[in-house]
Amino acid sequence: MNKLTSIVISLFLAFALLSCKTSKTTDTFNLVNNPPFKILNATYNKWNGGQPGVNGITVRIQINKTDVVLDSVYFRNNSSNFKLDKSTSPLTYVATFVLPNTQKNFKLEGDSKKEYGNSVPDISQKIPFQLNAYEAVVSFSIKNKKKYYKISNIKETSNN
Repeated sequence: MNKLTSIVISLFLAFALLSCKTSKTTDTFNLVNNPPFKILNATYNKWNGGQPGVNGITVRIQINKTDVVLDSVYFRNNSSNFKLDKSTSPLTYVATFVLPNTQKNFKLEGDSKKEYGNSVPDISQKIPFQLNAYEAVVSFSIKNKKKYYKISNIKETSNN
């Protein structure tokens, strides 16, 4: 009977801790359904640099309000700060992601001891949102409160 009681208490505590963690994540990010601005255009394009292995993604978001400032964007398990492109109208915010170089020379051997010296892949960057390949979350500030808005169906454009 004593063992059963301790199991029930342990399960209750585990459930309580998981519930607290979930609610904290939800409360930390104020995801809004109706932002105080309208998104006129949301696009991204992939680019390659002049050197092998240098590539990235540029995200462009056009909005209709001048009194709202977009801070950052979360897209494809990356995040970046926006910069306002003052040369365009309507207001266009641009964020650039430089993707890690995936063209590394790894020693791949049948004997794992011969693979000593290979670097560990960097998997440390995680964003706080679960998004598919064509979704992004933008952060913006209004009345000194940071809020987030999820954009679906970001369109890919070609390099010009």
